[in-house]
Amino acid sequence: MNTQNETNPQQPTLSGATILAIISVILAAVWIAFAYYTGNGTESNRMVLHPIVAILLIVLLTRIYRWIDIRSIVILEIAMISLWLFTRLLDVLMPFLLGFCFAYIFRFLWNALPFKKEYQRGIATVLILFVCGGVLFYTGRQVSRQASQMAAGLLKFYHEIVLPYAVGETFEAVAISVNPPSDQAEVTERNDEDTITETFYLGTNHGIYEMRQDAEGKPFRVGITNGALLGKPIQALTASENVIYAGTQSGLYRYYKAAPADESDTSPVQIWQKLEDTPFDTLSVQAVNVPHWDETQIYVGTQNGLYTSNNAGETWDPVAPAIYSDRSVVSVTSTTDPNGDRSIYVASTGQIDASAIGTTVHWHLEGSSFGWEERAAITQQVYALSGGDETIGDIDSTSQVSNIELYAGTPDGLHEWNPRHDWLKTEQMPVISGSPAILMLASAASGVYIGNNTAIWHRAPAAPKWRRFITYKEGLSHAYKDQPIVEQAKSYLTERIPTIAQTGGEALREGFQFAGSIAFGFGGFIATVSLALIVFVYANQSFDSYFRSFLTLMPETHRDTAKAYLREIDKNLQEFLRGLVTVITIVSIISSIAYSIIGVPFALVIGILAGICNAIPTFGPFIGGAFAFVAMLMGLAAGDFETIDFLVRCAFVLGAILGIQAIDNSLISPKIMSGAIDVDPLLIMFAVIVGAAVLGFWGVLLAIPTIVVIKSVVTVSDDRATLGKQT
Repeated sequence: MNTQNETNPQQPTLSGATILAIISVILAAVWIAFAYYTGNGTESNRMVLHPIVAILLIVLLTRIYRWIDIRSIVILEIAMISLWLFTRLLDVLMPFLLGFCFAYIFRFLWNALPFKKEYQRGIATVLILFVCGGVLFYTGRQVSRQASQMAAGLLKFYHEIVLPYAVGETFEAVAISVNPPSDQAEVTERNDEDTITETFYLGTNHGIYEMRQDAEGKPFRVGITNGALLGKPIQALTASENVIYAGTQSGLYRYYKAAPADESDTSPVQIWQKLEDTPFDTLSVQAVNVPHWDETQIYVGTQNGLYTSNNAGETWDPVAPAIYSDRSVVSVTSTTDPNGDRSIYVASTGQIDASAIGTTVHWHLEGSSFGWEERAAITQQVYALSGGDETIGDIDSTSQVSNIELYAGTPDGLHEWNPRHDWLKTEQMPVISGSPAILMLASAASGVYIGNNTAIWHRAPAAPKWRRFITYKEGLSHAYKDQPIVEQAKSYLTERIPTIAQTGGEALREGFQFAGSIAFGFGGFIATVSLALIVFVYANQSFDSYFRSFLTLMPETHRDTAKAYLREIDKNLQEFLRGLVTVITIVSIISSIAYSIIGVPFALVIGILAGICNAIPTFGPFIGGAFAFVAMLMGLAAGDFETIDFLVRCAFVLGAILGIQAIDNSLISPKIMSGAIDVDPLLIMFAVIVGAAVLGFWGVLLAIPTIVVIKSVVTVSDDRATLGKQT
């Protein structure tokens, strides 16, 4: 057999271009591994990770694409480098992506207008802008009306509700205001309990409360802490018909229950304000009293002296400095005896010797020439004084004469004094929380009120039995008080947060830091949106021309394929936007109606925000619901709701959110969005989570549009592959 004419098989040889292409692919793979291992943080100073290197690698791989048989590897490398480059330049690219997205959405809305002529579209656009501007103006006006009250209201809510329930409270001071009948003709009817009213006030380490009665006659508290008094523990309290005074460690504070009689006084009503330029601005105010016969007269006891004012706090004078300049005043009270004599009693403590401190009670007859005289000595240390329970506020001496002229709260219980038997201990006293000590004391026609830091007890006139009036809140942290982390949390709640809130500069600084950590953590939210709006203006003017220019960059042999992809993407995106706008509109209408029925403040705006947030997949409904709860909290802070009413409405808001989402997920979205995006919900959730991990906030927003684009690409690819097989 002749084998000379047979050709010998030739081994394939690699050309120089192929070898260079293989080396380039290997180098690109090494660079990808190094780049992904190092990360895409901008803090890297390695020149090899500069974005220009990634761009040059992409150019190189596209040039060698035709010189290598395993082209899928080149495509994969280009995709991986492009992804790294995109995440590295996210801050730069995001304004352009958002700008073109805004332009595309505007183009969709413009084409959706049911008008054909240009002037009709212009009029419709102006009307839409006018309506939207009107809604924004109305919303801004409504919000600004409560904005000034919101910060103070939230602090009030924090001090009066959050802190007592979280860390507990202690009672510090009590006061009773006696409001006589406004008509002098009614004075003769003093036995009628409806002619005279009493209001009980309670001071705690978190604020001040007014005690009221519910329909069953049980007392409940209404907080009146606000203004400059927020965050200050109360040490002393007194109240007249129109004014309340509170003593703290840093001075005296005043609260007008009604407009001052002096029209020249411009102090706001029902706002606590500190009395400035007083001799005790920096002293601890331990006792304060306004005699019931003259509410312009004030007595203030400090840890170092007693002061008085006869003109509602405009000027102050020291009282008996020879007595009180070196003594600590612990209590001041005023009484009217059956003869109509008006007396002021002051309890003060002083050093007896190196190891003992004693209490002395002085008194002064109002309007007389007598000075301050020492009342009969009491062997017990005095914590609080109060006048006889049936003579306090007896402005016409018509009530039954009481034998008790003065009460004193001591470590051993309640003591009574009258000129005949001096000081005697009150019998049948309740033991409050295991201690007989009486730290707080008040008396009025309704009886005597005694208490310590944990409870207040009441005894009606001529009734020997004491009844519990109110008990303190123990606090949720009490059960875990021995845990170090609980003590740290209590310290933060009671010290750190109030300090931040009261220090304007620090609060503002930390607020901006918090806002910055959220806003600029998304790639510079504010700056990105601003630049995106600029890109939107330019992109909107020449949207179609930009895409035609993009097609010219493609090789001519692939332009038809690129057009097919773009047409499919455009069709699916428009179906998605059409369905999304419909869902947003329906959810907004339902939410606005539901919130209006419940009574949520700014129901229209909150409903629209809930509908818009519904566009964010998976987490949007919860964000929209959060706006409703924020609005409810604003209403509570502004005083629109009581606590129980607030909790009930919040429960209805939660039910409305769940109900609206159930309707949306079962009826609205499946019917409307099924044609636009027919994707498994778990895949959508996965896309949202991945988008959030890769692109943060923008990844959440762009998750579903990205799925729509991918779905369009897959659809066109399958169609072209099927067409290729048929041909």
